[in-house]
Amino acid sequence: MTHREGFRPSSRGMSRRQFGLTAGAALMSPSLVTAARADTYPSRPITIVVPAAAGGPSDTIGRSAAVRLQQKFNQTVIVENKGGASGNLGAASAAKAEPDGYTLVVLLAPLAQNIAIYRDPGFSLEKDFTPLAHMASVDLVIAARKNLPINTLDEFLAYTKANPGKISCGSQSPPQMQYLMRTTGIDMTVAPYKGSSLITNDLIGGQIDVGLVPYSDIAQHIAAGTVKVLFTNGPKRVRQLPDVMAVGERFPGFYFWSWYGIAAPARTPAPIVARLRTELIEVAKSPDFVAFVSKLGLASVDEPGKFNEVIGAEIAQWKRLVDELQLPRI
Repeated sequence: MTHREGFRPSSRGMSRRQFGLTAGAALMSPSLVTAARADTYPSRPITIVVPAAAGGPSDTIGRSAAVRLQQKFNQTVIVENKGGASGNLGAASAAKAEPDGYTLVVLLAPLAQNIAIYRDPGFSLEKDFTPLAHMASVDLVIAARKNLPINTLDEFLAYTKANPGKISCGSQSPPQMQYLMRTTGIDMTVAPYKGSSLITNDLIGGQIDVGLVPYSDIAQHIAAGTVKVLFTNGPKRVRQLPDVMAVGERFPGFYFWSWYGIAAPARTPAPIVARLRTELIEVAKSPDFVAFVSKLGLASVDEPGKFNEVIGAEIAQWKRLVDELQLPRI
């Protein structure tokens, strides 16, 4: 008996019940297929894209979330750093990923600013992502190389006005510095960076004069005396730096903070989104994670489930500022 001959009788002999089960499986509705996939999720490694260089707060948040999700899911969770274009490159790649729950992304405040500043950032925060959880936030500071002959906000303003364009400033978000310069009436030469850790390294090495960095990324270097903080970039003083003036004290209404959260590509199946959101919110509220982010100089989040509101408010603020300050589109 040949293989072909053996196959035919089996095919013709299929019972009506067997045929019905086979046809039913073939015609299974998309919703049932999605539910079946969600029941087995995750069945393979998950990747968390970090749209910044390794070593900064967004990388730290991504890696700490990866460790905890790996423990919860008993599945490998990989962190992939994709810096460049103020985070646009990494965010754009995540936006184009298959919406199956196996690619997540760390979203951070500069990405919301980019939506208003860049003509074509390569993604839309509102259309291309499903926010899962707001994980942490942090105050931003203007730090300086240790031998720069200024130490306070007032000295910084006087020095930059006396030396227009001569101060070099590193920033992961150049538009923030444009806003600062317009608000304060100063002029600096701003250099874009792929990550805050790179700014810190160049401050320590003396390659740049000042830089906009998260307090968490610079805290240990402040304590070591290798860099110094001139002022904070928010409306009020930072709890950890009570003697350092906030720029909002001189210019009411001016503020910037940075936040970090995790999202999935839009159209990720609702059951998978629900599970990821539940697990990440639990992580953000857990005592060990709260203690971890506090040790880093970050602030924990009271309502991590409202990440979509945080993103929406940041986008709205930047769209308003672009119009009010007539900031150039990039």
